[in-house]
Amino acid sequence: MSDVMRPINKIVLLMLENRSLDNVLGWLHEGIELPVERVLPRGSSRRFDGIPKGAVNRVGTTEHRPTRGTHGLPQPLRQPRWNPGELWENVGNQCYWDGDGVERTPRWSRIGTPPMTGFARDYDRWYDAPGEVMGAYTSDQLPVLYGLAEHFAVSDAWFSSVPTESNPNRAFALCGSSQGAVDNADTSYYQLPTLLGRLGAAPRPRSWTVFWQYDGALDMDPRKDGTCFTVDAFPALRDAIERGDGSAAYWEEFFNAARNGTLPDVSFIEPFSTGGYGFPWGTDFVGLQGNDYHPPGWVGQAEWDLNRVYEALRDSPHWDETLLVVTFDEHGGTYDHVPPPPAVRPDDSPGARPFGFDRMGVRVPAILVSPWVRPGTVFRAPTGSAYPFDHTSVIATVLRWAGIDPTTAGLGARVAAAPTFEHVI
Repeated sequence: MSDVMRPINKIVLLMLENRSLDNVLGWLHEGIELPVERVLPRGSSRRFDGIPKGAVNRVGTTEHRPTRGTHGLPQPLRQPRWNPGELWENVGNQCYWDGDGVERTPRWSRIGTPPMTGFARDYDRWYDAPGEVMGAYTSDQLPVLYGLAEHFAVSDAWFSSVPTESNPNRAFALCGSSQGAVDNADTSYYQLPTLLGRLGAAPRPRSWTVFWQYDGALDMDPRKDGTCFTVDAFPALRDAIERGDGSAAYWEEFFNAARNGTLPDVSFIEPFSTGGYGFPWGTDFVGLQGNDYHPPGWVGQAEWDLNRVYEALRDSPHWDETLLVVTFDEHGGTYDHVPPPPAVRPDDSPGARPFGFDRMGVRVPAILVSPWVRPGTVFRAPTGSAYPFDHTSVIATVLRWAGIDPTTAGLGARVAAAPTFEHVI
């Protein structure tokens, strides 16, 4: 048995959608210098790296600053009212453009730092309210997300793995690579080994289940064929399930298992994805309303269901042995002030786009929920780590917990170099 996170026997992984750290937790611990014992590693900044004074994006000569909450709209819990650009090209604009759409730093080069000044300008290409992409929710609007971050452990230095939209980032979170895919449209399948598949080869094999709610556009009966995006997009998972090495189940079964004390060792929860369009008058949304926080949907449903997952675990016989990891796959075009850092390039060669996969994406929230974390902790990568956290840190940490060396697990160079977060437990 591994000594990594020894009290933990159940890990629940919940990856939500398309929000930057500044957008949904930017006012956390505002103006507070945290006690030294609540900051990891010891000696790192005692200030949570939230929205800084003076943060601004321009569109021409008009300045747009992060707002304290998304008030003043017909539906304040549905901001931005239109889905920001999240393709690789859009993220480059957001990170490198100035207010005039000019790049003064070479895009995606290791030379220079992205200035993070193009979010409003990129949004303004399509929509007439660029200030909305700078909006920042407050704790009274998102009491569940803020509450978990405030009462358990939150990282202010966790980045999406690649500067683009959801599917490549979800591939990095399960496989350590997107196999050269830069945008969702680059591939429908990721022919790669996965974290979950490796758990069966642990010194003590670990059981796992993918819990899901909805399996694609126009298929209104999610239980029809027992599939979902995660299983469909990663054929290695489907093969493992067909062999009986893992399973997939409708998400209500997660709550039943939590209540009955029969959770698998690792639960991977795929949320119900929001998809649709907002309208200029700000009171309507047409599409599928999910529980993943994805703009331009209403975030109230996501708050409700995140709280439901937390309460199910807290009230479960498993609570004293559980770690819930809550992350967001990518920033979804919403503003963040911290530049994406350099990254280890995966082993597989890049695709057709001129991008070397050697820089991470925009910063996103990451929260660790467990009775084994010090309440109110802010954590960063351990001292001496060459890189900050990204989604491959989940892979590396879970592998170590299962007794598998990340450097020899066959999940690539990014996983092998990823910092792990067992020091928070």
